[in-house]
Amino acid sequence: MKRAFLLCLIPTLAFAMETQVLPQGVIMLDVGYLRTALDKQWSGDRRALSLIDDIPRYEPGGGLQGILRAKPVAEFDFLLVQALYGVTDSLSVGLNVPILMRSTVATNLSWEPGDYQPQLGRAYSMDDFWSWALSMGQPRVADKVTDTRFRLADIVVGVKYLLPRSDWMKEHHFRWSTQLNVAIPTGTNADPEEAVSVGTNLWELHAAGDVELHVAADKHFFVDEAGVFRLNVGADVFYAFLRPRLYSGGHGLKNPLLNNNAFYVGDTYWIDPGDWIGGTVSVDVVPFIGPTRASIVSGGSLEKAQALPPMLTVSGSYSYVGTFQSDWQSNSKLWDWDREKLWQAGEKNIFKVTGTVSLLRVGVPIQLYASYRTQDIIPGRFTRPANVFTGGVRAIVKFW
Repeated sequence: MKRAFLLCLIPTLAFAMETQVLPQGVIMLDVGYLRTALDKQWSGDRRALSLIDDIPRYEPGGGLQGILRAKPVAEFDFLLVQALYGVTDSLSVGLNVPILMRSTVATNLSWEPGDYQPQLGRAYSMDDFWSWALSMGQPRVADKVTDTRFRLADIVVGVKYLLPRSDWMKEHHFRWSTQLNVAIPTGTNADPEEAVSVGTNLWELHAAGDVELHVAADKHFFVDEAGVFRLNVGADVFYAFLRPRLYSGGHGLKNPLLNNNAFYVGDTYWIDPGDWIGGTVSVDVVPFIGPTRASIVSGGSLEKAQALPPMLTVSGSYSYVGTFQSDWQSNSKLWDWDREKLWQAGEKNIFKVTGTVSLLRVGVPIQLYASYRTQDIIPGRFTRPANVFTGGVRAIVKFW
């Protein structure tokens, strides 16, 4: 079985709105739970395919035993811990620590019988195949593989700067910003000896680039005297660099028939995933501003409390991500292309809806949020669409 790279999608440093920064001296701690599911990959003509190709098996020197098929469904549970700090009123820095708490992969194996086998008087069944495989030292792949180890993914650090505005931009409630994210390689590669394995680096999770540069803009509409808007329209464009990664070939230590590619691809090989380029358009709607009272959050000032975020905000966004051609470099050019053709230049189409409840206006420094993100509405190309639910809580504090 070709080892599966089971990719999902996790968010990197997340600010409210496209240009949002924190006031000077304010700290925001964000703890979230993320649940993601993945069951297919997009082909070049936008068809949904299984994450793993069919695997034809042959008798040594003989005919076709049969075709082993898998339609895996992967589910992941992440703990996301973020810390953001307002260095100045225009500059915020952040740290995002994603932790994979649990992964479950249902393999959903099936078998298509092959040629008639005279020694059996019939074609191989699935049980026949696994009995034969076991005689060669290959254990049967489990119907479900669950890993409950806590594993760190790549940590991301970032900085966002609210760019200077002209008087015209201030008058028309227009803001723009730039953001730089850099990943620390704390994640792991998938295990080359396992039939089904999940890595936690940004490439295997397909979450973000190792270095990302964003330029964003927001326009507020229906703004009251305190500066609180009823509608915001935003846009963001970005470029993401993904660094080449070194992987180990499989020596068949656990799966001698399924993961024994090191003798022809080499003990190690390189993957250059290809960079990304893309953009997001978003809309934030405020259906309920909520009551306001002077409190410790506003320093006892009712006027400052009236400028705090509204109690309920509903946001929607669409993101387009264009992915470049991957480059696999091993001792086998044929093996390289067999993988590169699945990761050709492609695209993602991501829709997301988020609801945020903020209690800051009533003196509680807490925000609650939930979001759902899908890539199924508009099929992509040469990518793997994950559907993601996220829920969490943010605490906003200032110690001086």
